[in-house]
Amino acid sequence: MVVATEPRLYLDGCATTPPSAGVCAAMAAAQETLWGNPSSRHQDGYQACLALERAREQVAQLVDVPPDWVVFTSGGTEANQLAIHGLLGAAGGSAICSGVEHAAVVNPLRQRQRERETTLTLLWPKEDGCLTSCRLLEHLDGGPVDLVSVIAAQSEIGSLQPLASLGAICKGRGIPFHSDGVQLCGKAPLKPRQCGVDLLTISAHKFCGPKGIGALIRNPQLRLEPLQLGGGQEAGLRAGTPAVPLAVGFGVAAQEAERALEQPEPLWQRWTRQLREQLWSLPGIRPTGHLDGRLPGHISCLVGTPGGEPLDGSRLVQGLDGYGYAVSSGSACRSGSAQPSPVLLATGVEPGWARSGLRLCLGPWLCQGDTAAVESRLRQLPQVLHQLCCHHAP
Repeated sequence: MVVATEPRLYLDGCATTPPSAGVCAAMAAAQETLWGNPSSRHQDGYQACLALERAREQVAQLVDVPPDWVVFTSGGTEANQLAIHGLLGAAGGSAICSGVEHAAVVNPLRQRQRERETTLTLLWPKEDGCLTSCRLLEHLDGGPVDLVSVIAAQSEIGSLQPLASLGAICKGRGIPFHSDGVQLCGKAPLKPRQCGVDLLTISAHKFCGPKGIGALIRNPQLRLEPLQLGGGQEAGLRAGTPAVPLAVGFGVAAQEAERALEQPEPLWQRWTRQLREQLWSLPGIRPTGHLDGRLPGHISCLVGTPGGEPLDGSRLVQGLDGYGYAVSSGSACRSGSAQPSPVLLATGVEPGWARSGLRLCLGPWLCQGDTAAVESRLRQLPQVLHQLCCHHAP
């Protein structure tokens, strides 16, 4: 195995992001001074409660909703489950979701379908991974629908979904609309009320916050059932003592992300465009996802030999890791699977190529140091990948 002799580059921001220095400092201070239970009625509890509610306000401001729309959870998976099970409950009902959803959405819905609690319909995207309003309308005339769930940005191929047009359709028919916004929130403006989204899932560690905390942004007019019963925290929707230091870190990350979104285009986005063009021009490389409507910092492609034979994406990930580049072959949640990517199959990719996906995601952490060295390493990456493709050619 090749051992990198130059600084490593972390290019897997869709899997997780490194917490910022501000987030780490705020959490360390909270861990020392805000250890009180925010439900306790004394000074220590009151200070913890103030910090918790301040974090709620910061998260709410990032997505432009009132603070009472924010329900803290352990992350995106729990928030998705709270949206799905909390809304559909034991009564079951009918749900529609896209064919390129994250497993944290489609698997709970399929489980409900297997248990005959919920009727599930999948909306299949175009080859670029995007849905159209027409495809949703076609499936709304077959009977009542209790939930529509569409991912905001697909992590494997980077495609953005037309939330505003889909949300307008759902709003016009009185159908609750949920979106898994984990990948998009904090990287681009995402305002659920403007998009007609009633339930939005977000997660702190996808935009330089801590792991272990996320939120369900929910319209309080929707009645949800809690996943677990207990002391009635989080407006009765998530029992358990809140993790105040994690919430504080989440709030700081939200505040930093909001400030960054107000600034001109950052350097890492320019690097993304340049690297995308270089990688997509290599022989044997086929870009995936929408060419323009993409997740910021996201690059995805199918990788083959110069002669046009598909290669195993996981082997290329290991090869690039040896050269000091941390990338991914798809969703981190299914990194141990040898099966073809369901997302790539859903977009019409041939099964032989659906194991050859490669994904990179750049972000602001790349600009926290010697940017000239980072830029130099990024320029070297296409050549390294080409060499690996030639080496692994049958």
